[in-house]
Amino acid sequence: MIEHHPHAIFLADHNLKIKYFNKSFQNFTKREKSEIIDHEFCEIMGCAERGKVAMQSDDFCKMCQMRELLSGSNLSELELIRDFYVHNKVVTKHLHIDTHRVLMQGHKYRLVVIDDRTQKLF
Repeated sequence: MIEHHPHAIFLADHNLKIKYFNKSFQNFTKREKSEIIDHEFCEIMGCAERGKVAMQSDDFCKMCQMRELLSGSNLSELELIRDFYVHNKVVTKHLHIDTHRVLMQGHKYRLVVIDDRTQKLF
């Protein structure tokens, strides 16, 4: 059921690493399986803010709403407008993201559903 869902879906562990994804997610990221499994979403997507200094003592990732969403906070839905590097070009993505807590075989995960609304806005 998830495999054929039209939205990009992935399952992340407590370290924010992707453990499962559907074909729509692979198409969305334009990456090979080995470039997705056990990597973080922002790393896979090429977040243009990753590693940039947002304030004098903090880096952007510590304040990132996507990381907060995946870390298990009470936040379960997010509209994210962010620049990503796609094929060495900066592309602004408009994403609607829903997350759900999942417990499987004693391990906690976040099930993430991404609706890429970038194309729908133009």
